[in-house]
Amino acid sequence: MNAPLLSTPSVEAFFFDADPGTRFSLYHAPAPRRPELGAILYVHPFAEELNRSRRMASLQARQFAAMGYAVLQIDLFGCGDSCGDFSAARWDIWRRDLAAALDWLQQRSAGPVQLWGLRLGGLLALDFACSTPVDGIILWQPFLHGRTCINQFLRQRLTETEGDSTAPRSTAVLRANLAAHGSIEVAGYSLARELAQAIDACDAAAMPVPPCPIHWFASGGPAPARQAAGVARLAQRWAERDAILHYHPLDGPPFWGPAAGTECQALLAATATVFGAGQP
Repeated sequence: MNAPLLSTPSVEAFFFDADPGTRFSLYHAPAPRRPELGAILYVHPFAEELNRSRRMASLQARQFAAMGYAVLQIDLFGCGDSCGDFSAARWDIWRRDLAAALDWLQQRSAGPVQLWGLRLGGLLALDFACSTPVDGIILWQPFLHGRTCINQFLRQRLTETEGDSTAPRSTAVLRANLAAHGSIEVAGYSLARELAQAIDACDAAAMPVPPCPIHWFASGGPAPARQAAGVARLAQRWAERDAILHYHPLDGPPFWGPAAGTECQALLAATATVFGAGQP
């Protein structure tokens, strides 16, 4: 780990060495004079959703620390303030980043370790946990199918070129262009074919998740009634591996969306209710 960039009694900003380069991180120490409840590693969302959700991630990280958790936030390779271009980002590099971050965190906390993933970060957390057992997983409005995330991302390109009669008019055409040319530019992000293919291949229902509690907080508006059936099927699938899914639907704004500075107090409150007593 390199020297801290910023250090306060509760938050430390620093870069740690990784392969390749360095990763920017924030460490929130557990509140003093409180029983330490364990450690939590945050896995951020995809592309611009990372920046849009920074405030909510910070609010929740501080809340976790106040409860007694040690929390580490890391910008993955090619993302945020870490080194590398987004065009060079790869799923396997991000998994290695999480392994290095988890090792760093476990050296500072002897308690149970949980992954906390937002949006695509939730799917990455689940995938990572399949090969690196953890004590629990926290999912904030996760993508359960990688292909859904990539399609949503590509639809931004369709919006950008709306009105241009020569521009592609479907995600299928954009996907064909991505396959043919190796990358595609969307909202200032150059998405590589290799990363898109790796994300497309991720399906939460097919993952051999570890035997641990998984808390899924569904925000961004009233949860659709049809989602209940999907949740039940997923819970049954994961229960076969002794993973227990707890589903927490709630109303709240999509703070990862274009509206800058949006907060979802209902999500913060729901998360605090579940984890405030240190119960997994």
